[in-house]
Amino acid sequence: MKKRISILISTIMILSILVSGCSSSSNKQNTSSKNTTNTNKKVTIKLSTWAGADESKQLQSIIDKLNANSKDYVIEQNSNPADYDTRITTQLSAGDGGPDLFWVSAQRATQLAAQGALLDITDYLSKSSNKAANVSDYYENALAPFKYQNKIYGLPWAENPVVLYINKDMFDKAKIPYPDGTWNWDKFLSVAQQLTVDANGKHPGEAGFDKNNIKQWGFTLNGWPPVQMFVWQNNGEVITPDFKSSPIDTPEAKKAFEFYSELINSPAVPSQQTIKDQGFDTMFKNQEVAMFMGGAADSLETQVKFNCGVYEVPSGPTGKKVTFGDLYGMAINAKTKNPDAVFKAFIDLTNAIQEWKVVPPLKSEVNVDALKKLHSDRSTETLDTIVKSMSYAEGFRYFVNYPDWDNIFWNQLMDPIINNKANPDTLIPKVKPQLDNVLKQYSSK
Repeated sequence: MKKRISILISTIMILSILVSGCSSSSNKQNTSSKNTTNTNKKVTIKLSTWAGADESKQLQSIIDKLNANSKDYVIEQNSNPADYDTRITTQLSAGDGGPDLFWVSAQRATQLAAQGALLDITDYLSKSSNKAANVSDYYENALAPFKYQNKIYGLPWAENPVVLYINKDMFDKAKIPYPDGTWNWDKFLSVAQQLTVDANGKHPGEAGFDKNNIKQWGFTLNGWPPVQMFVWQNNGEVITPDFKSSPIDTPEAKKAFEFYSELINSPAVPSQQTIKDQGFDTMFKNQEVAMFMGGAADSLETQVKFNCGVYEVPSGPTGKKVTFGDLYGMAINAKTKNPDAVFKAFIDLTNAIQEWKVVPPLKSEVNVDALKKLHSDRSTETLDTIVKSMSYAEGFRYFVNYPDWDNIFWNQLMDPIINNKANPDTLIPKVKPQLDNVLKQYSSK
């Protein structure tokens, strides 16, 4: 009996050991499985943009593809254009640090970099094989706003040169030839007046023309395109290359301000109230305006039912060709907790947006053949115009205090000229010392 009990106890002990061993093995397998899962878990990356409803949907389709193909990250988009600059600046200064990735305007990039809000990506770029990381392929004027003290803090994903959209049907009806390389300010203004028609079919300068009953305007202007474009076309500057002064009082600059004022007050341009009431580009789309200067990325010729052409903007009085190139970029929050994964998302998304948007700020991509592959909905003639415009596009001279300078430039000079019909010659002597003072503060740092 005792022997049987002993055998039974031994059997139970062996079974217990076996069960324990299986349980331990199972636990090890489970632990191993959990560690594998943790190792392969994707990092969630928050992205903030100023994209509107339609644009954010297009962007989301790009993000979905990147997320599906990435083993490292999942990008979550948060897009809202309302008060974007103010909102993103507040988020970056908050304790939680805001988004990991965010769109940043060229105007704000240098300022945010100087404040330590942006991650220095210089070394990351040098080690990346992604096409978008090849800094030598960027147009220098496009990359410059995202550099600070010889370090790179962001990348531009599009440069948007100003081009001239025209209603060819209106030109044909008036028997006016389409724009060509000979157009300058005088020719442009003359054609704008010829394309301006009142309810009785009269044009400015003709007897009986009723400026209060215009049914078709030749052009529209509301602060866009910026006056700087015209200043540059006349060999002037608003900020010197050394950032020491704002030479808005030179004869070249003053002539540009005067021309801008002349356009604003011309019967060929709708009143600012009319533009506000009916919509800036909407008036062109609705065939109330014959010519419109918009960004190449606006693609207005693909959105209208009339025959629309895309041409280069007129040159200055001496024949100098310059257009304004607006810049849009992206940067990484310096406070991000996962800089390696965030950079991978940043560079992949930058590359994808550069293939989506017109115009990628890359020298290798700005040719008709390359653009046609990316944007088959646009004609060869249009893309040729865009390529030519990129060759002489210029951007603003941004610096750390640029937003302060720009506030004075707009509020004290341009807004009165545009909305109150102020005389530029009266304002310039008053505004220049204020602008110079901002630059002096910057130079003294």
